[in-house]
Amino acid sequence: MPGRLKSPLFIAFINGIVGALFLLTPWASRLEENFGLEWLFQARGSQPPPEQVVLVVMDTESMNRLGLERLHRKWPRQLHAQLIQKLSAADAAVIAFDIFFREPREPAGDQALADAIRQAGNVILFRYLHKDAVQLQADGRSATVFVEKIVDPIPIFADAAVALAPFALPGVPVKVSQFWKFKPEIGGLATLPAMAFQYYSLDLYNALQKMVPPEDGLLPATSAEMLQSPGLESYMQQMRSRLMGQGVADWLQGAGADDPLLKSLLSMYSGGHSQFLNYYGPPRTINSVPYYRVLSMSDAEMQMLFAGRAVFVGVSEAFQWDQKDTFYTVYSDRQTGHNISGVEIAATAFGNLLQRTWIKPLGDGYAFVLILLWGGLIGLVCRWLSAGRAIVTLFVLCAGYAAAALGSFSAASIWLPVVVPLFVQVLPVLFFTMLLGYQEAHEERVKIALALGRYLPPQAVEDLAKSVQRTGGAGETVYGVCLATDAEQYTRLSEQMEPAELRLFLNAYYEIVFQAIHEQGGIISDVVGDAVLALWVSPEPQAERRIKACHAALNVMSAVEQFNRQQPEYRLPTRIGLHYGEICIGDVGAGEHYEYRAIGDVVNTATRIEGANKHFGTRLLISSEGLAGINNIVTRELGLFRLAGKSRAIHLFELLGHSQSCPEATTRLLAGYEQAFSAFKRQKWEEASGYFAKIVQEYPEDGPSLFYLDLSNRYRRSPPGEEWEGVITLKRK
Repeated sequence: MPGRLKSPLFIAFINGIVGALFLLTPWASRLEENFGLEWLFQARGSQPPPEQVVLVVMDTESMNRLGLERLHRKWPRQLHAQLIQKLSAADAAVIAFDIFFREPREPAGDQALADAIRQAGNVILFRYLHKDAVQLQADGRSATVFVEKIVDPIPIFADAAVALAPFALPGVPVKVSQFWKFKPEIGGLATLPAMAFQYYSLDLYNALQKMVPPEDGLLPATSAEMLQSPGLESYMQQMRSRLMGQGVADWLQGAGADDPLLKSLLSMYSGGHSQFLNYYGPPRTINSVPYYRVLSMSDAEMQMLFAGRAVFVGVSEAFQWDQKDTFYTVYSDRQTGHNISGVEIAATAFGNLLQRTWIKPLGDGYAFVLILLWGGLIGLVCRWLSAGRAIVTLFVLCAGYAAAALGSFSAASIWLPVVVPLFVQVLPVLFFTMLLGYQEAHEERVKIALALGRYLPPQAVEDLAKSVQRTGGAGETVYGVCLATDAEQYTRLSEQMEPAELRLFLNAYYEIVFQAIHEQGGIISDVVGDAVLALWVSPEPQAERRIKACHAALNVMSAVEQFNRQQPEYRLPTRIGLHYGEICIGDVGAGEHYEYRAIGDVVNTATRIEGANKHFGTRLLISSEGLAGINNIVTRELGLFRLAGKSRAIHLFELLGHSQSCPEATTRLLAGYEQAFSAFKRQKWEEASGYFAKIVQEYPEDGPSLFYLDLSNRYRRSPPGEEWEGVITLKRK
């Protein structure tokens, strides 16, 4: 991976800019609204609703107590008239019906309701928005356009009401997170909660007119005149047009007003067409009074509960088994399907306008900068710190961010992004940096392994790669061949050569020895001075390991001979011993110092076999255990020996070369040697001495023949005794 892609600053920049750009997409908006906003509401918990708003709910309990039909729209309109009369007498500030009176009913009841509405003078009725699909044709092409049409209540009620207002919300399964203040698709008409709030603030009409004088000068001078003509709907449209897009702070600063209600009214007219709902809690959090109770309350109770308050009337069931006017929100119960009714959402919107507590998303510019900086911070944390510290630090940072987001949401209704910074940005960069860290650690381990491989066997390097803490363990018992070498004249060379020169010379020598061993799959276990210990091991006995070790030994001898011919002034004649058996491989040492070693009798015996070459004048000896199962190798039996420092006899052989390349002179030598050695084993000392003497005459430098010629002559003079089993003791190493 290119170095710049690993740079902490580069990763920080990419994580920040990608997260910031993603935040501006519709997918991010849906994630934040569906999950982030819901978490903020749930974590914050319920909030006390404003006392200035009360719900009168048409529910099943009221239906049962009043003996009414289950269909709420068929309730007698005389009851609604009675309700309005009681609310008006209790000095309710405004009465908003979230009920659509779309058809005439019993004339007396309709007239009674119309009279009550007119006499109260503060009743706002719901008007229905009907969406039609219209097919448009142009240039041979057709397109479907959805057009919203206003359907008013029947005239008798529409004429009596102080105002008419729509209240459109999306239906299930769309989550309701916003409410319309003004509906642009129908000419910017004010919705039910906005119009109810304007009427609730009617006493501020004169103050508002002075602060924001209409440009055309055609609006009435007083609120009473305004309610007659052009009417509340027209007035709010003009005010909206006048104040839309203006900052409330600018208007208040110019007018010097500090009335909270006036600030709220100006805030409603300025800004966007819609706002995010700040729900106070689950269904029925807002003060809700059953319909039947209102009809039976005393005047004193009515005054205490409704005087000066905005009253919303509509259907709201405690258990909404068949209620249609419900909406899916952040407080919907997924198990029971319990949602919030439309009238309670209207009352919530009114409360938000009154208190200016609607949810305020962080502006795109501020959010972009926030996510950019946050992404950069966590990118730096993930790259600069180790994986463990990065995870802990990220946890702390994310907890701090979540606490800050929740704090701003609870205290000031400011909505900070949550899903994008805490999940979309954190998880990918954490995964990427951990993957990058793993790759870098792997590359580092490879480098370390390559470096350690120059000093340790591959198995030791592999064990260390698995755990750098692994030292002093029990070791591993395996089957294998141990090859021990020793170079003659090393002491003389160390006296003749400077240390630096000697190091270079030994490196060249070891290069050819190691190459011959590695080519046959051997591992270098130990190097001390001029001596090398090599291993061929496996968990189970394998003849293949012995074959490779023999080939390696022959190749080492050939390579050393060529090495010595190239620089005759500095020769290192080499002796080799091989033995096979169980070997324990593991750490040897204590405290702060350990070495990876092969331990066991096989190792000691191999070094003794190597030393036995001195007695025979040979270069390459192997035990019978090391030779078992090997063909196509020319060997010479040397006999049974009890090596120096050993109690058990071992059968030794000399390795002479490969069968296919054995010289004729060697074949003749071996034929004569076999005859002589056979006589020696039969304890025919005179006969053996004669045979060996003939061999020495033809091959005066043949060490084994010289050894047995001398031994035959000694045994001829002084036989070893009848109990002798053919074992020869070598007292010197």
